[in-house]
Amino acid sequence: MARINIDLDVPVKLEPVTVAKPWGREIWHSAIEARGESAVRTAAGSVPLSRYLEAVGIEAPVILLKVLDPRPTPVLGDLYFEVHARKREIYVVTAIDRKAWPDGCGRIRLGMDQARRQSYGNDGAFRAAYLAAVLAYERERRAIDAAERPSGAEERQLRAAMEAFTACAPLQVGDVVTVPPWMPHALQHGVRVVEFQTPIYERRIISFAQKVLTQGHWDSEDAIARMSLDPPPPPSFEKVAPGVERIAAFDDFGVWRAALDPHRSVALPAAAPYALCMAVGGMAQVGGLRLAAEEACLALGASLRRNGLLGDRGAACVLAAPGL
Repeated sequence: MARINIDLDVPVKLEPVTVAKPWGREIWHSAIEARGESAVRTAAGSVPLSRYLEAVGIEAPVILLKVLDPRPTPVLGDLYFEVHARKREIYVVTAIDRKAWPDGCGRIRLGMDQARRQSYGNDGAFRAAYLAAVLAYERERRAIDAAERPSGAEERQLRAAMEAFTACAPLQVGDVVTVPPWMPHALQHGVRVVEFQTPIYERRIISFAQKVLTQGHWDSEDAIARMSLDPPPPPSFEKVAPGVERIAAFDDFGVWRAALDPHRSVALPAAAPYALCMAVGGMAQVGGLRLAAEEACLALGASLRRNGLLGDRGAACVLAAPGL
């Protein structure tokens, strides 16, 4: 392998890879997977992220940064309703498609309907009833996917009966959603978000209103037996510096959101081994590197100590690092 000439004092721009999904697309900025790998732009040119991390002595994988871009069409643009056993996620809403949501207020399906839950004698009965509704819908979905019958009123009725067990939360640009393990969730159509997540690929699909292409089965029985029934935790923001708030503090990483100003530099987390930074809502500058909206960079320890954040007034930078 040819040696890479690396200046550790300089942040490097991440070059994303786009992955098609049944509901739209994902734009991966820090992914190292068989399905696609991001790259970094160095003085020597574009380098695969895994090779760059090996050269600088950082053990892969790093925190996964990506953009979720669902289609604006109802149902076709709704993500899987799923849970994760270990993975932690945080969404920052960057755009609401006005064709899908004319009032600018989108939705995420998040957790279970608490009134419906209380209407059952106990949580075991609630889980059993929900599972029965999901299995009834899955049978209809598989018949449609196998071209045994067209999608019609029966599909809509069974889907509505299944979704009546779940809760939806409103979303506007700038909102933050934290998804802990075992919290059922599904971002809805036309809501674009930046996502930071634990870099592991695992999920349990409860339901999906389209044909599942990534696996041959749903995981409904196991997921419903183990999913959290309690309401999702409200986002908790902690001020860490002027204009900077911690919007997530997980066991393995944390996330800051910094309001930018062209005349005030924001210090980066100097003690972190690395940080992933993305501009949202305008231009950001990390040291001498300029980032347009939804462009991202990787800054290493030396770079974090020597550089700060500037940017357009009204813009923001979201950044994640281990132990933040």
